[in-house]
Amino acid sequence: MSTELRNFLALPYDELEDLNLKAKKQRQDRVAPHKVQEERIKYLTDEKRIKAVTVLFSDLEGRLHMLDYDKKIPDQELGQFDL
Repeated sequence: MSTELRNFLALPYDELEDLNLKAKKQRQDRVAPHKVQEERIKYLTDEKRIKAVTVLFSDLEGRLHMLDYDKKIPDQELGQFDL
């Protein structure tokens, strides 16, 4: 019997690096943005161990912003964030 309360996705560094290198290659090969978006949304929606996505970025003035997407809220548009 497992003692884990939840089954969350944990990516080892090697796998995360591979995903980042794949994304970089797609940008270098100038893959159409809608194809990249379609592939990533499919991955995020099909992967059952992903419960939410948090995006952090800084603006030109150096302020840190954090945006959240929760898979359980159906009216959110994945990948479409308003600032």
